[in-house]
Amino acid sequence: MPEHIRFLKHNEHHLIGKIIADGFADDPVNLWAFRNTGAMKPVFTTMASHLYLSAGFGLVNNEENAGALWLPPGVPKQFSLLADIKMGASILKHGDLKAVQNSLQIDAYLKKKKPKEPHYYLFAISVHPSLQGKGIGSQLMKEALKQVDETRAPAYLESSKPENVPFYKKHGFEIVEEVVPGTDCPPMWLMWREPRL
Repeated sequence: MPEHIRFLKHNEHHLIGKIIADGFADDPVNLWAFRNTGAMKPVFTTMASHLYLSAGFGLVNNEENAGALWLPPGVPKQFSLLADIKMGASILKHGDLKAVQNSLQIDAYLKKKKPKEPHYYLFAISVHPSLQGKGIGSQLMKEALKQVDETRAPAYLESSKPENVPFYKKHGFEIVEEVVPGTDCPPMWLMWREPRL
């Protein structure tokens, strides 16, 4: 791994929670789900703490302004009851009941769409807005895909911004389906990357 990228430690959930919240502050689907940016950092921090850094892995650059969270094959995107309560409380605190409903709706929808075939799942790759377009996200993606390709596994993600689709295509992902996960929700693109043999 290059010197400027490292694996996240299990106790760095606050760091990656902030990185993802910063990078997703203008994300149309997350804004529809949470109804503002207030819940993003606490929700993403809880997700990292309770699932992605304990059962998956994360990458971060040395400047700590870009990172990614992945789950390996066979690990379901399933949170504990405690995590669900914490996330629900954060969404309600920073939003309203509609935000809780939207978040539950989109989560249930995407669970149904998730492929059954074992795969690596990219939950999020995020770069601070001031640094986007400088190749930092590509560096993070290439490092993670080395691990994916070593195991000859496929990979899957859900893109919530149309501007990001070409970035994912550049790294070998193809659109499986364009979906609208909820009433008046912006579209999402479900993307799959075949194993590299």
